[in-house]
Amino acid sequence: MNDLVASLGIGILLIVTVFALLYRFTRMQGKQVALLVFLGAMGIYVPMVILRWPGMDVVAIHLALYGVVPYVLGIITSHWEHQERMGIRHEGRWFHWYPAFLVAFFVTIAVVDAIIITLSKEGFSNPVIRALAPEEARKGKITSAFPGTIAHDFQEKERHYNEYLKQLEIQKRRGWQVNRGFLDTPYQNEPAEFRIQVVDREGRPVGGATVVARFLRPSDKRLDREFVLNEQAPGLYGATVLLPAKGRWYVVAEIVRGDDLHEIRGWTYIEPERKQAKQ
Repeated sequence: MNDLVASLGIGILLIVTVFALLYRFTRMQGKQVALLVFLGAMGIYVPMVILRWPGMDVVAIHLALYGVVPYVLGIITSHWEHQERMGIRHEGRWFHWYPAFLVAFFVTIAVVDAIIITLSKEGFSNPVIRALAPEEARKGKITSAFPGTIAHDFQEKERHYNEYLKQLEIQKRRGWQVNRGFLDTPYQNEPAEFRIQVVDREGRPVGGATVVARFLRPSDKRLDREFVLNEQAPGLYGATVLLPAKGRWYVVAEIVRGDDLHEIRGWTYIEPERKQAKQ
């Protein structure tokens, strides 16, 4: 949240400063200055997010505030200009309820969104977790973050989804069959043997392939793990897998032999860490 607040604060401060300088030392009207400042802010911010994309939610907050601040300043200065044309001095009540409402509305949205984004990426702080769930906090680590591993992320873009459908059709025609799984019940923070057997349509082993298994954690992508499965026998691939968290894991296995790519997807469950027997 510190980065988000800093970028918003610095950006708004620069917008207000540039607006004040242009309005004070040029002959442009408030609306003209507001438009110029807005275009300048977009001209700087948009290339930055193209080079380093922070996520649509973060971009939306910045665009909203970087747009509404010069707009509100333009409303205020236009009101001053109107009073001056009418021969009315704008002392005292210069900030009317409608710009104040706009400022409060957008600031509230920005603060709420910033809190949601921060909690999804970083979770609650330890004092907050202990206050909300003291019993669970004493028993072990609680994960309140949701950085967002998305199963089937190919569906986010139509092109990727169409490519996935084509790949499925190719795999059906190829007819490879894959039996996969752990040899024994897997436990958190304990090594376990994970093997898959690949055979063709006639049941013959598919040897000489490169096999990679990715274990994806839906609640926290920082826990994702990738393992290369070595060929232990013709068509039999395996590796020792150690996963750091209990619960459901999304599994993606890619089998590549020559120009052939075969991909399988599924779920597995990791049991809670077993307590060590007392000596």
